[in-house]
Amino acid sequence: MNDLAYEYLNRDRLTHIDMLETLRRGMGRVLYADDGGVAILNGEYTYMISAEDEQSLKKICAMINRPELIAMHQLRFVPFLQELYSYKYKMECFQCAYLSDEKLDEKLPQGIELRMLTMSERDFVVEHYDHPADAPYIAERIEAGMIGAYCGGECAGFIGTHSEGTMGILEVLPKFRRRGIAYTLEAAMINRIVSKGFVPLAHIVTTNKASMELQEKLGLSFSDKIITWLYDE
Repeated sequence: MNDLAYEYLNRDRLTHIDMLETLRRGMGRVLYADDGGVAILNGEYTYMISAEDEQSLKKICAMINRPELIAMHQLRFVPFLQELYSYKYKMECFQCAYLSDEKLDEKLPQGIELRMLTMSERDFVVEHYDHPADAPYIAERIEAGMIGAYCGGECAGFIGTHSEGTMGILEVLPKFRRRGIAYTLEAAMINRIVSKGFVPLAHIVTTNKASMELQEKLGLSFSDKIITWLYDE
């Protein structure tokens, strides 16, 4: 089944780079694969689905109970899933990936140093991250490896990866903005991921122009397809 999955996903590698990386990193397993679609369970509750036709999508949905979280790779099937599972929310994202093996110049701003976060900074991240995140999740992401930028011993910003493998949890505190720290943090994370032999990738909300511009500066390539996250909480 894995061979069928790789054959399907590699037809449009950039659109499916998150699903491919899930398998390469050993973070998930193939639940369904045929010529018309693939479903992967990433971790315990994230379902990544791609389907070329409604028949394959219906076969996938018949195999699983109501998923807690879906990353749907074809926008045209989102209404079908919303009606089937009655999700409260959706988030549309562009998928992008750093496809080079070359390390980036991290362009460390004057007075800024980088180091890995420790569990002692968990509550700081929860308090200052500009999106809702509970302490257990942030603790998990610190354990996976989060990078902090420090100025005079004070944390100026941080970045991590989400549980499905995408780069994120990127935040620069207001008084430290416009100094290139976001670029430095993401460049450092990209270099860390590349050094492990993996492909750095991100899901960028379609309305987040600033983040899209940052990815372009860093040299990430964008898929022309939209990934839609469906969820309740």
